Amino acid sequence: MCVQIEAFEGKSQQASSDVFKELYSDMKKYQEMLEQMDEAYFELDRAGNITFFNRAALEMVGYTAEEFMGMNSRRYIPPEDYDRLFKIYNRIYRTGQPALIFEYAIIRKDGRTAYRQTSASLIRDPSSSKSTFMNLSRNITHRKLYEEVIKAKEHELEIQSQSLIESNTALKVLLKQREADRVELERNVLSNITELIMPYLEKLKTRGLDKDDLALVHIIEDNLRNIVSPFLQNLTVTQFNLTPKELQVANLVKEGRTTKEIADFLNVSTGAIDFHRNNIRKKFGLSNQKSNLRSHLLSLA
Repeated sequence: MCVQIEAFEGKSQQASSDVFKELYSDMKKYQEMLEQMDEAYFELDRAGNITFFNRAALEMVGYTAEEFMGMNSRRYIPPEDYDRLFKIYNRIYRTGQPALIFEYAIIRKDGRTAYRQTSASLIRDPSSSKSTFMNLSRNITHRKLYEEVIKAKEHELEIQSQSLIESNTALKVLLKQREADRVELERNVLSNITELIMPYLEKLKTRGLDKDDLALVHIIEDNLRNIVSPFLQNLTVTQFNLTPKELQVANLVKEGRTTKEIADFLNVSTGAIDFHRNNIRKKFGLSNQKSNLRSHLLSLA
């Protein structure tokens, strides 16, 4: 602080001494107050040079008082933050309005990065063209580092979540394909048994087999019907109470066979097949409906 000696002309030497003592006392109280603050206080000139600072400001940057005095802010502010801060201080200078709560990084003397949260205002000296930027900052390094850890964890969780979604999607596709393969396999087994085995069993039953051999043929036929297809199992599980012959007819209808083809295949009359078809429709609740029996059977499969 400068005091113009001319301002005291015409006053007694004792009065001048008292004024200086009072000013010195105020400055000392001001300095002591700043030194006791936990917040960093520092002043910059228009060029961004340090012109004043307190203990907390010095501790924040890690330089000695001799090193820090007069240091330009470019020395300890990263380039990516400096351009942004230049615009903030330029706006303060042009408008005279303070800037409240802006954050930026600083590089300490030991090379570590720290973070500040600062408020700044401008003081113009009416007796000269000099202007001073007054700054009050607090150290938010721990908070910023914590935020960075949280962001990293969130990013990691996001990646893991995306990976789980992709794995789940792939698993669903795989399960769907396996289910399709299973159904296709069972349909092929059913078709092969129906076309390649059942006709021969039917012929065996008409060959005049003795009682024991005929019993064996019936056992084979019944066992094949119990294991062949999800379609037959579906009908059993839904408890439509279809007879073995009705199951056989229903399967052939599902395969797209006509009444005559089924009759020839099973070596029975078309009337018998119509009888079985009507029974099947009744058990499915389709007696008084125009629903296509094959379409209904396919929907169950």
